[in-house]
Amino acid sequence: MRAIFPIVTVVIVAIIGVIVFHLLSFPMPWMLGSLFGVLLTQLIWKIPMKWPVMMRNIGLLIVGTAIGQLFTFNILIAMKDTLLFMFMLNIVLSLFCLAMAYLLKKWARIPFATAIIASIPGGLSQLVVFAEEQKDIDVTVVTFFHVIRVLFVVGLIPIIVSLTGEVPGAPAQGSSNLLHNLSLILLGLLLLPIGKKLRLPVPHFLTPVLIGLLLSLFKVDVDPMDGHLLHIAQLCIGAYIGLLLHPKSLRLPVRVLIGGISSAILLLVLTFFIAEGMVFFFDLDFATSYLSTAPGGMDQMGLIATALQADATHVTIFQLFRMLFIYVIILPILKWKILK
Repeated sequence: MRAIFPIVTVVIVAIIGVIVFHLLSFPMPWMLGSLFGVLLTQLIWKIPMKWPVMMRNIGLLIVGTAIGQLFTFNILIAMKDTLLFMFMLNIVLSLFCLAMAYLLKKWARIPFATAIIASIPGGLSQLVVFAEEQKDIDVTVVTFFHVIRVLFVVGLIPIIVSLTGEVPGAPAQGSSNLLHNLSLILLGLLLLPIGKKLRLPVPHFLTPVLIGLLLSLFKVDVDPMDGHLLHIAQLCIGAYIGLLLHPKSLRLPVRVLIGGISSAILLLVLTFFIAEGMVFFFDLDFATSYLSTAPGGMDQMGLIATALQADATHVTIFQLFRMLFIYVIILPILKWKILK
C-alpha cells in the first residue's frame, strides 16, 4: 500500500492541475495542468510522490501511434526540399550552443566540457546517459540544464503559440474506434523490442510511428486516435516531466541556476525568430514552425503538435533530424576533440 500511495498522490495532484487549467482556459490543460500541478506540489510540500517510467512510456506509445497514423511516404518525399534547411538550421543551433557554452564556462565557472553537453539541445535521457559515460563531466549540472530546458519548452511554447493566435484549427476527422486504437498501441508494444534492437532514439515513441508508416505503405486504413487516449497520454507525460525537477536540484550554485534558465530562454528566443522565418519561406503555420525548431524532445514536441493540431509529422521529422545530427555528427566530434 505504501508503494501505491505516492503514485496515487501524483494522479490526484495531476487531475487537480488539469481541472484548474480547464477553469482558467489555459492551453493544453491535460499536459500543462498535470505538469505544473505536480511540479509545484513537489517543490512546495514534502510529500512522497512517484511516477513510474512505465506510465510515461504508455503516453509515448499513444502519441507515437497517433502520429504514425498521419505518416505517409509522400510526406517524407515532400520533405526532401527542406533537407538543406534542416542541415543549416542544426549547424546554426550547434554554433550558438558552442558560443553559449563558452560564456557559461566564463561566467558560471562550469568546465567547458560540462557546459557543452549541458547546452546541446538533444534528448534529456540520452544526453544524461552520454554525460555519465564521460570523464570530468558534472552530471548534476547537465541534468539540471536539460530538465530546465524541457520545463521551459513544454511549459511556455503552447502558451506562446496560443498568444500568437495562430493555432491551426482541428482537421476534419472520421469517428475513432477505441478498440482499433488500442490494437495499434498493443502492436507498438509488441514490436517495441525490435525498435530497441535497432537502437531507435526514444523507441517507445518512434516504434509506433514507423509502424504507422508501414501500414500506410500497405494501404491499411487506420482510425484517428481517440481524444480520451490522447488526454491520458498528455497526463502521463506531463506528470513525469513535473517530477523531473527535484528540490535538491536547486541546491546548485546560483550562477549555475541562472545559467541554466538563461540558456533555455535564449534558445527559445533564437528558435522563435527562426520559426518566424520558416513561416515566411515555407508557408507553414507558426505552431508547426516553432515546434519543429524548438529545443525540446522529439516526443514532447510531437505530443504538443498533436494537441495543438499542428502538423505533427513535419514536427517529428525536423526533431528526428536534429537528434540524428547531434548523435551522428556533433557528439562524435566533441568526443574526439574535447571530451578526452
